[in-house]
Amino acid sequence: MLVSMAPQTIREDLLSSLELTAKGPNCITDRQLFRAALDEVRTRGWALADQEHEAGIRAVAVPVLGPDGVPLAAISTAAPAYRTSIEHLIEYVPVFTAAGRRIAVRMPSR
Repeated sequence: MLVSMAPQTIREDLLSSLELTAKGPNCITDRQLFRAALDEVRTRGWALADQEHEAGIRAVAVPVLGPDGVPLAAISTAAPAYRTSIEHLIEYVPVFTAAGRRIAVRMPSR
């Protein structure tokens, strides 16, 4: 989530330098696929991880953006895949997005 919303120069640096080690069964280890996934998250405005970081775990996240559009933090939740569908996790996105906006306006300026 945070990599996808980072300023372009930082995002490009991370795209070329991050180690893409498989951690879960759906982990992206190909740089081109990673770039496409980051672009999709950036366009959509939220991220979904379906057993990417750990087998059996799904998560959804939204950014908390500063006034300049740079991410300050993220709000996320994770759940066991056997108990939570992807569709159910996506239902949290509007609530998390609204919470992220409320948090952002209360964050101290840098």
